[in-house]
Amino acid sequence: MNVRQPCRGFLLLLLLLVPLPVSAQGAASLDEVEALMAQGRILRAREVLEEWWEGEGASVGRMDRQRSLWLRARLTVDPSLSDLDLRRLVLEFPGGPFSDHALLRLAQSADLRGDLRQAHAHYAALLRGYPSSPHVPSAEAWLRTKGPEVEALGEEPPPVGEATPPVVVPDGVGAMSVQVGAFRNLDGALSLAGRIRDAGYQPRVVRVPGRDLIRVRLGRFEDRAGAEELKRALERAGFEATIVVDADSEERVG
Repeated sequence: MNVRQPCRGFLLLLLLLVPLPVSAQGAASLDEVEALMAQGRILRAREVLEEWWEGEGASVGRMDRQRSLWLRARLTVDPSLSDLDLRRLVLEFPGGPFSDHALLRLAQSADLRGDLRQAHAHYAALLRGYPSSPHVPSAEAWLRTKGPEVEALGEEPPPVGEATPPVVVPDGVGAMSVQVGAFRNLDGALSLAGRIRDAGYQPRVVRVPGRDLIRVRLGRFEDRAGAEELKRALERAGFEATIVVDADSEERVG
């Protein structure tokens, strides 16, 4: 009697029951999003991607982060939010596999808005930073056609008035807070906190008991209205932000 076949079946069952690592789960979810997009099931693709961001978006690796930003930029119906994700790809992941695509989309978006200076800057950055990109011919054609028109506009005048003062967000009390990042190492959290400070905010770096990740957060609120206002302001400044409800248990790092 051959007993090897049942044994193999049992082993396969065990393998199927073992949870995938987070990175593998994330890749599978993002694969599903792309498959749904290819099928034209855009609403379902958005739902799957939103679930991925809520469940795994704060702790994935560099490649999945870039891929998810690119997918979200393509799926969102709000052009301003799409541009935020595209700018994050360009600024946070220079040389990444999606950054030249992001520059092209930013340039096209600026062109549609009639902002020729901004479109020119994005196309020029694409040529300068990604000379082997498949989008180079499109950038060169646009610059040949509209470059002289942009040069005729002259330099953009500097903004009038004083610099924007720092944004004061008192920590206050309450379990609600706005989180802008979660990291496995302190260096990553401190780097993001520095960028948040440069934007005029006062972040804090914390841990939550029982959790491994180091988190960067702002503000303490007793009601959701204040947290939502801060979240929108941070998103307009180009940061990924989410509202959390466990601020009363966090512990400062450093």
